[in-house]
Order: sequence, then structure tokens, then C-alpha cells
Amino acid sequence: MIRTILIIALIFSIHISNGQSINVGLFNKFNVKTLVFKPLKGTFFLENDNGYKEKIKSNDVIYITLVGDKISVWGLEKHLGLSESIAITPKKEQALFSLEPAFPALPKRRYEGSLQILIHPDDKLTIVNAIGFEKYVASVVEAESGVRATHEFYKSQATISRTYALNHIDRHQNENFSVCDDVHCQVYKGMQTQNSKIKQAVDATRGVVITDKNNQLITAAFHSNSGGYTISSEDVWSAAMPYLRGKQDPYWDNQHNSHWTATIEIDDWITFIEEMGIKLPEKYNPQELFTFHHPSRTRNLVIADQLVPLKQVRNHFQLRSTFFSIEPQGNQLLIKGRGYGHGVGLSQEGAMKMARMGKNFEDIIHFYYYDVQLINIDSTTYLLRLLSQ
Repeated sequence: MIRTILIIALIFSIHISNGQSINVGLFNKFNVKTLVFKPLKGTFFLENDNGYKEKIKSNDVIYITLVGDKISVWGLEKHLGLSESIAITPKKEQALFSLEPAFPALPKRRYEGSLQILIHPDDKLTIVNAIGFEKYVASVVEAESGVRATHEFYKSQATISRTYALNHIDRHQNENFSVCDDVHCQVYKGMQTQNSKIKQAVDATRGVVITDKNNQLITAAFHSNSGGYTISSEDVWSAAMPYLRGKQDPYWDNQHNSHWTATIEIDDWITFIEEMGIKLPEKYNPQELFTFHHPSRTRNLVIADQLVPLKQVRNHFQLRSTFFSIEPQGNQLLIKGRGYGHGVGLSQEGAMKMARMGKNFEDIIHFYYYDVQLINIDSTTYLLRLLSQ
């Protein structure tokens, strides 16, 4: 039964990876009610669910607004109707358009592919961009890691992003798209600079994904900087994943996010820990009670023999990581931290350093993910091997 499910999932993944599209929910964390569509390159066709069709030319501007339980569409000179959904499709594949939410006002972004707009149950627009899967991967790589890294790092990030997307392809199926464009899934900002190194890395790893020893796609978690130690998955989330094991990371230091500092007012700290249910002694010395040091990663800090989860400290005070020390200084706490992010899986800055040192993308992935394998889902030989097991 498990093998059957895996094979079905793999066939679906091959179908997506081989030139098919992925449906990405755009601006999903915002309550977008008005959207401006502008063609930048090529011709488009607009069609609503009432059968109305309109050709959109290069100098047109389309205003899309949620009005009650309908979507109202205006061109520059006329009203293009009311409907419950609209689709905008390009005449040719390389067509390009921009989207700019006007309410609320958000930065303009450029996209390829087609667009579908529906009414979300939460009284906002659902905006879905259908984009070629490998183009999506390239855009995610740039959004998640910038444009100044090396080829081997981009290959590792492309492999991770491809794996993550395929493993979460149905994450938003109840909202009529596959993945969102934010950190809840992976950051996707449409067509950006189209960096040639990133495109080459995506092409070089086309179809390559990471699986565990049971041939299941892994949860390819990554973060900015480990601070010297990655952390096991169960220390951050509920599930213990055998390939996401904490380990010492010698590639973390002398990077942009290796070290950081912050301050917290002691009054704010006391309010927080009391809200956490921590009972403080009637008399105490803040210098002794609140001082905290840990040379390697741990889940909790201890105050008056009571545990305070570091993850909740980080979230409440918006700290860069859970890897920090606390030093009381007058009416404040000085926080000295290491690393950036949840600390699970691959460290991007560590991976960049490995690539600069001459490590290839396979070396990078096998260093940060334990007992995994790289397979190419474009290859039918892998599927045939599964079928024979």
C-alpha cells in the first residue's frame, strides 16, 4: 500500500517536473480586494465564467476589484463585466505581465504564465499564477538566496526548492492552488532578474530531488545560518525526521548572519515569563536569575527551576534564532545570538561557504541531510526499480 502511494506520488511529481505548471497563490497572506493587471510583453486574453471574452493589448490596463460577491473588471474605457472568476491567458508562452495590488497597496511584481482570479471565502481575491515548474524553481532560488552565490550552491538550493515544492504540492488545495508565495511554502516573487547562474543551476539539476532511504521525498528544510549547530526537527516541530538530525556545522562563522545582538527591557521580560506561567521568587537577583549561557543548542532555558521554551522566547521577542545567551545589564537584558532561522536542515550561508571551498552540490546536501539520496524523477529507470520492489 505504501509503495502504491509512493508510485502515484512519484508519477504526479514526474508529470509536474516535465514542463508542467504549478499553481501558485499570490499575495495570499494579504486581503487583496483590488488588483491592477498590465501586459508588459505580448498579448493576453481575458475570459470570465459568464462566457465574456476580451483581448488585452500591450497598452491596456485592467482593474480587478472584489465588489460584494462578484469580481468587477474595468479596462481603461469600459466595464468588462461582473463574474465569480476570471482567467487571463497569454497568446504566446514568453508573454510577461505585472500585478500591483491597489487595496491594500503592495509593490508591483512581474510574472509569466497565466492568471486565474477567484473569490476567497475570507472576502478577498484568490490570485493564482500558473507558471512552468522549473521557472518557478528558478524564481524561488533567487528569492530565497539572492543573486551573488556560486553555481554549486545554486544547484543545491534548486534541488532543495524542487523537492520541497513537490513534497508540499497539495498544501493549499482547499484554496484552489498548490503552494503560496510566502515563507509558509517558499518565497516566490515572480520573474525577477532571471540571473543566468541560477537558470544554469536549475537546468543542470532538472528533475533532481532528495529522498530518504525509503524513497520518500524529504521535507527539505533550510535556514539562513546555523550558528555552529543545526538542530533536530523534533526540537522545533512535533515530528522527528531521521534525515533532519542536529549536528555541528563548521561552516557557519564569518558570515553575514553568524552573530547578532538585541536588547529586551527587564520589565517586558518579567511580563513575558509570568504570562508563560513561570513563578518568580519573592526576592531575587536579576543578575543571577536571568543570566543564561549555552555553548550548544538546547530547547529550553531554566528560570527558578522552571523551563521556558526558547522557541517561544524567539517568537515573542522576534529574535533571529533560539541560539543565544542572556546577560542582565541594568534595566535591560543583552541578548547575544548566533545564527538566523529555525536551525533545521541546510544552512544557506554554510552551504555557500562549502561551495566557495570547492564542494559540489551533492557534498553540500549530504552534509546537511542525513542518510538521503539524490534521484532524478525525469528518469523512468527509477520508477521501474520501484515497481519491481
